[in-house]
Amino acid sequence: MFAADPPPTDWPYFRALHDLLPEPFFHTQAFLIFFAVVAGVYWLLPRKWNLVRVCWLVVASFHFYAAWSFELAFLVLATTVVDYTLARCMDGTDRKKLRLGLMIASVGMNLGILCYFKYKNFFLDSLNDALLKLGQPAAFPTLKMIVPFGISFYTFEAISYAVDVFKRKIKAERSLPHFLLFILFFPHLVAGPIVRAGDFLRQAHRPKRWNWLRVQAGVQFFLLGVFKKMAIADRLALFCDPVFEHPEQYGSAAVWFAVLAYSVRIYADFSGYSDMAVGLAHLLGYRLTLNFQQPYLSVNVSDFWRRWHISLSSWLRDYLYIPLGGNRGSGWATNRNLMITMALGGLWHGAAWGYVLWGVLHGLFLIVHRQFRGWCENKPMLSKVLESWPGTAARVVVTFGCVTFAWIFFRPDFGGSLAVLSRLFVNTGGLPLPLSNTSLLVTVGVVFAGMVLWKTGAFQWVWTRLHPTLAGVGYALCLTAAMLLAPPDGKTFIYFTF
Repeated sequence: MFAADPPPTDWPYFRALHDLLPEPFFHTQAFLIFFAVVAGVYWLLPRKWNLVRVCWLVVASFHFYAAWSFELAFLVLATTVVDYTLARCMDGTDRKKLRLGLMIASVGMNLGILCYFKYKNFFLDSLNDALLKLGQPAAFPTLKMIVPFGISFYTFEAISYAVDVFKRKIKAERSLPHFLLFILFFPHLVAGPIVRAGDFLRQAHRPKRWNWLRVQAGVQFFLLGVFKKMAIADRLALFCDPVFEHPEQYGSAAVWFAVLAYSVRIYADFSGYSDMAVGLAHLLGYRLTLNFQQPYLSVNVSDFWRRWHISLSSWLRDYLYIPLGGNRGSGWATNRNLMITMALGGLWHGAAWGYVLWGVLHGLFLIVHRQFRGWCENKPMLSKVLESWPGTAARVVVTFGCVTFAWIFFRPDFGGSLAVLSRLFVNTGGLPLPLSNTSLLVTVGVVFAGMVLWKTGAFQWVWTRLHPTLAGVGYALCLTAAMLLAPPDGKTFIYFTF
């Protein structure tokens, strides 16, 4: 799950805390007990004590992180205090050069910590590999270190805050507890969604009222996420994990099915986590960004990135693509900006060349789509065919195929990805899938049917008209199905490594 296991601590308090919450999973009994205590105390505090409520959530969020590694919890706490101080100083001066220096200091500190923990060994390994290919001995020893979980997510949040304060889009937060909550809020701390300071801090300052409709929405999102994770993602892992671990043992047909399973698993796994995070935030009176909007029904790759990991794609657009020049320059400059943005977006996901190649492929897909769209502008008949329902269906299938192909490289084992790729296009014999192909296709069909029902509004129309008793039965059935269909050994959230 992580680059290294967290070091054991001799502090009895934190050792006991780690025993209670050994891993930051939302769908475990230990976490549900933790959340029940946190939410219970939070709502029992009087509404006028909003600052006390905020401080309580800060303490709970720190404990949530410290249960895994209290040393790294203090690191996150310290960097957050530094970001808060630098932003206050930035907001307190009109000297442009000083403001720029303070912004660069904040961004540089966060990027430096991210690069040290996440990318140092990656670059050292790459240098050693290059030396070995040149016939020279490896000269750069790598370090065994822990990668703080969630570091990529809260780093982007801190960077966007510093940039927004510098550009005077928002004012620097004056309350340290509120700013600590912005970074440490445990529903989004581990794997997003990436939140913006302007949106979250307004919510943090607003006293919360108990609202049964919001509680209902929170329960719906949480149970939907649990079902996606346990009944779909973890089950699909049974199909794809053995094949991706040993692709040389399986036949081409099994590899094709495994790639399909892996594609749908990534969606169910990450959107399941995001739904749980949104649900938990609702149960505490907060609203987080919806991170997915039926991405596998996208009609092109550009549309896909408006629906997939929305908080990340919008961050890359606002803080990388547009500052690079966006589409304001020539066609070549726009294509260059797209490629740089997607390649760095791939590197953000993981310190391995496979992730970089995944980003480069999406950059190529976006460039090809842009060129094709421009070519179609002067061909009204072709545009009409593409916009018809058969043309739309064909575009959805092609887009899903491109995205699924790119997922092959979305793994740290680049050699294994190449082995999978070779068996996709060279017919070879080998073992069949560990489980029934029919079971896999039924699971994939359920996922796509659910996306279609949600996109058309049919699910929302039926659900809002259900009697409360039937709605309660639906919640119970969803949880029961998740528990029955989940494999005995649960899987780590894929995005926890980012």
